[in-house]
Amino acid sequence: MAKRRRTTPRPPAKNSPKLVALGTGALWRVHSASYRATEFNRSNSGDARFSPIRRPDGTTIPVLYGASTLAGAMMETIFHDIPTPPGGYILDLERLREQNLVVSRLRPKRRLQAVDLSTKGLKRLGPNRTDLIDTPVTAYPLTRGWAEWLHGATLAAGLLWTSRQDDTARAIALFGDRLSESVFKVEVDRVPLCDGEYLDTLLELADHIGIERLFGL
Repeated sequence: MAKRRRTTPRPPAKNSPKLVALGTGALWRVHSASYRATEFNRSNSGDARFSPIRRPDGTTIPVLYGASTLAGAMMETIFHDIPTPPGGYILDLERLREQNLVVSRLRPKRRLQAVDLSTKGLKRLGPNRTDLIDTPVTAYPLTRGWAEWLHGATLAAGLLWTSRQDDTARAIALFGDRLSESVFKVEVDRVPLCDGEYLDTLLELADHIGIERLFGL
């Protein structure tokens, strides 16, 4: 008999999500240079854990992703889909340059409230990390459903969780219909990923996770 596939539980009808303060700490991003450092993604394309998401009327909710550390931002983007262990994986720096990837660092000018998706925050809602955070890409339609429910059930500025790719960092997805770009101070503005100190950080991180093969250095 075929094993029944596990699915993410439906959003609860009762327990309200827990909101926590983000504070005014730095928010790191690794993104395409075609986007401003503070620009929310308004596209309907893509296939991420919490985007694209929509309101009940079908309109898109813009989303901006970031991480509390530079390593976290790199793990959630550059190293998101590498195998574990990396084995013969090749880090293609030339391809990263062709993608015109950059590093930005933002800092909120005021304290923001986000839905707590840590283990404590999830406990009151019902799902475990394995249901919502530690899921494969195939579960993203379900996790986006949760994001839509959490957006509708709260006035939060976004979602906050411990990164699946780097559990020493926090990841965040902010809602562009509740925040303007002016809420951020830009401290690092679209510096090329594969240059200078950021290339050094990228190579140190690659070594840390066991990638031995490089191209384009």
